[in-house]
Amino acid sequence: MFLKRIFGALQPTYLIRAYVISAAFMAFMVWFVSYMAKGQPLTGDKIATLLVFGIGALLFPFSKLVWDEIKRVMMGGNVFYLPIIFVLPLKLVVNYALWCFSIFIAPLGIAYLWLRSRQSA
Repeated sequence: MFLKRIFGALQPTYLIRAYVISAAFMAFMVWFVSYMAKGQPLTGDKIATLLVFGIGALLFPFSKLVWDEIKRVMMGGNVFYLPIIFVLPLKLVVNYALWCFSIFIAPLGIAYLWLRSRQSA
């Protein structure tokens, strides 16, 4: 009931796009952790690190939702035209920060979806 209500409040294309971005960051972090291990077996701390990364990866769409809603409130319907050379690195940094802190930001997004879906029901 809870998951159906939360995931039902988001558009499927939004979820797919967010999970693709999240999977890319997760793949990079798995590569990084395995590269730093340099052939050593996975220890408990590395497994715990990957587990935290995995939880953060699952929560990323809700963290991204918080950012998108803040942008919507602050900027309204305004559109800015900027060179792509500036926009893409900025989007990459913002999405990476949202991915890193998704464990802390996502509960706000989940609460927002819960309240929004409760009002529409």
